[in-house]
Amino acid sequence: MTLVFGAAMLPAMQTMADHGASVLAFESAGSVSRSQEILTDWGDAGKAAAWWQLALDVPFLIGYGLLLAGACAAVARRARESGKPRLERAARAIVWFGPLAAAADLLQNISLALILGGDVTQPWPRISAVTIPVIAGFVLSAALFALGGAPATRRRGE
Repeated sequence: MTLVFGAAMLPAMQTMADHGASVLAFESAGSVSRSQEILTDWGDAGKAAAWWQLALDVPFLIGYGLLLAGACAAVARRARESGKPRLERAARAIVWFGPLAAAADLLQNISLALILGGDVTQPWPRISAVTIPVIAGFVLSAALFALGGAPATRRRGE
């Protein structure tokens, strides 16, 4: 699901970039003036592409949230089976990082949708910008934990 919807967003993201600003520039604008500048530069084509990108991002964020949660849950299960209680406890906590990242991403999308819909006022640009490191931190932490946890719980002969 993540790969399919991630790939489906690419044309919309390219259209946005072709019309003056990338999706990351829009997400990180942070100010009313910068958000308005991006919307003006995009014109109707860029705004339409941004709506498509936001619509496709919802199943994408659900997919990566569940993927990360499932990967960390697998580490927890394998840690329990291999007698590593501290690793299991850590995995049970970190399993929530995927859903928390997805929730922050959804909050960002709602903020961006409000801006696209004409409510180019604070706090929407600031909320969108502030969620970027939150999303990245949760995603990176969960992914690295899952990648490191897999070999740490490997059984002999696997």
